[in-house]
Amino acid sequence: MGKYVLASTSPRRHELIELTGYTFETIGPDVDETMNEALEIEARIIDVAKRKAEAVAHAYHEDDTILACDTVVVCDDLVLGKPTTRAEAKSMMQTLAGRSHRVITGCVLKKGPVTKEFYEDAVVTFSKIQASEIDVYLDTEEFYGKAGGYAVQGYAARFVTSLKGDYYSVMGLPVSRVYRELLFT
Repeated sequence: MGKYVLASTSPRRHELIELTGYTFETIGPDVDETMNEALEIEARIIDVAKRKAEAVAHAYHEDDTILACDTVVVCDDLVLGKPTTRAEAKSMMQTLAGRSHRVITGCVLKKGPVTKEFYEDAVVTFSKIQASEIDVYLDTEEFYGKAGGYAVQGYAARFVTSLKGDYYSVMGLPVSRVYRELLFT
């Protein structure tokens, strides 16, 4: 029986993967996360996840199961990745304020030559947010490393008025779907 490997350095994904009941090693993939704009949005996310899985696969045995994920926020066909500056995060929060957006997490499970690809998503609605509230939020620096500049389980929870779909996919790992897929690897 092989190992289970999570191709991610995200502490959030590491915590969530434990909910599956499987024991995973974690390793950070060194990969370009630039999306292929020629693909449909779900395929773009799967493509990045696949690159992450392949980037670590060479270090493991064919019996090992590798899981890689990628999460993005989409608002009006605009893909919001991880902001790298406060100004970028502020722009994202202004875009999301008072609106609904889609959060998609694409996953790839790789075991030897066999690859499973899937995604889960949710529609998240934010309340209207005052400029001063955004500044207070940005002071937390929670936005770093988060798709769309926020963590639904963090300080940004105060802005979420509804969430329809897979809550854990918004956090970065669709726990139930991953668990079900692992049953058949």
